[in-house]
Amino acid sequence: MSSFSILVESNQAGDFRATVLGLPECHAQGATRDAALTNAKAVLTDRLATAELVSIELPPPSDARRVAGNFKADPQWNEFQAAIVADRQVLDAELAEEYRQMDEAAERANSGQSAA
Repeated sequence: MSSFSILVESNQAGDFRATVLGLPECHAQGATRDAALTNAKAVLTDRLATAELVSIELPPPSDARRVAGNFKADPQWNEFQAAIVADRQVLDAELAEEYRQMDEAAERANSGQSAA
């Protein structure tokens, strides 16, 4: 027998909705929590009668995922992050200025065409 996680929520009307986690289209409602769970079990049973759950193998995580969090205790990590933020702010300001100049040039070009 397989086990499934069910999210049970009550709505504003006082009814309950039971959703099979991982299968959001498998859900049911009921006047009570137990009724919603019973109805969800029936929906899931019907769904699995014409389908199957299959486990697949995935490749190992990328190098980036393996090293994620390695620097959390590094005393310079916050300084490093602050430097990235500061560099990004400079780049954003440069881009904003470039876009402003492009907009001004386009306005001048449009003004020249309008006058002609």
